[in-house]
Amino acid sequence: MKTVLESPLTLGIIVCYGNKNRRPPFSEAAFFQQLTQVGKGLGIQVIVFSPRHIDWKTRTVPAWFVEANSGWGTGIKPLPSLIYDRCFYLDTRHYMAYKPYVQRIAQDPHIRLLGRALGGKHQTYEILKQSPVIKPFLPPTTRYQTPQDLIRLLKRHGSLLIKPNGGSHGRGVAAITLHPRGHYEVRGRSRANEPFQHSVQNEEKLQMWAQQFIQDTRYIIQPFLSLFTPDRRPFDLRILVQKNERKEWETTGTAVRIGKAGTVTSNLHGGGQATSLRPFLDQHYPAKQVPPILEKIEKVSSAVPPFIEVHHGPLLELGLDVGIDLQGRVWLLEVNSKPGRTIFLKTGEMKIRQRAVQLPMFYAHSLLKGHLGGSV
Repeated sequence: MKTVLESPLTLGIIVCYGNKNRRPPFSEAAFFQQLTQVGKGLGIQVIVFSPRHIDWKTRTVPAWFVEANSGWGTGIKPLPSLIYDRCFYLDTRHYMAYKPYVQRIAQDPHIRLLGRALGGKHQTYEILKQSPVIKPFLPPTTRYQTPQDLIRLLKRHGSLLIKPNGGSHGRGVAAITLHPRGHYEVRGRSRANEPFQHSVQNEEKLQMWAQQFIQDTRYIIQPFLSLFTPDRRPFDLRILVQKNERKEWETTGTAVRIGKAGTVTSNLHGGGQATSLRPFLDQHYPAKQVPPILEKIEKVSSAVPPFIEVHHGPLLELGLDVGIDLQGRVWLLEVNSKPGRTIFLKTGEMKIRQRAVQLPMFYAHSLLKGHLGGSV
């Protein structure tokens, strides 16, 4: 492995390594290549590495980078002063394996993270509900602690949605419905992202199912909202908001994810489709409802980023998952500090996709320039 000197401006990207036989051994390689291309025009070198491999004594790390021929090369690199966190965790155990290494980076006085990753869904909910502007858009959210929680809340709401407190791409999400005759219908996606549906005969068997399904993973419980099209296809909106070169928030794009009929989630990882927002609203909602819906979406997308940042710390970008029920009410379902951009490829909105890739580099450039000038 050859040693390569650091460029005056370098952005490090931390990732979780997967298949060691794959080159490079991490996901999102195509995205990182695009970031590299944007960075080249700004005089920024991009390197990708695992936080577990940093040598803190020498402040160097074995890293991957895109070479002149667009292939991937490796070399020992100085540890950059600006880092973009793109670590994705499979489960709690995987997260705990990386946590101390990422924390070491976050606590280093000579390193700045482009944005600090949000905590779990419940922690984010606890922040957001403090805002009188945002609170009306939040579905009631509670931590799962015991199977009895499900029974109690099912009697109150009739139907519930349970999902992992950490990011899941729809994996491990399930809807539970109490039927008048006393049995329960359970449907969702397994940890392996396989769809399932079955009937559970009584409370005792439901509690047994919950213990087996949830195990030691942290889960949250929400009412199961009517967020589907007339032909029973689940859908939600993904709103991408990002910091720009002026260090201001802007809404990069909004698109709709539509799942398969009869399923619980609309995630693209689970076979969902994507479409543009306005045609979707015009097709599925009365004309008089569309302007108020758009107004509420704008209200959420402009209120959430600055409010979270004040209570959580610096951020780079957020993916807001928003639902619209059959009555036209808008719900903020999730906030993700490591959003993807695939949805804009699916909708064919290439200019939005391009802007979504450019903005992290533009923002990084504004920070790196400030750092070289004596301020951050």
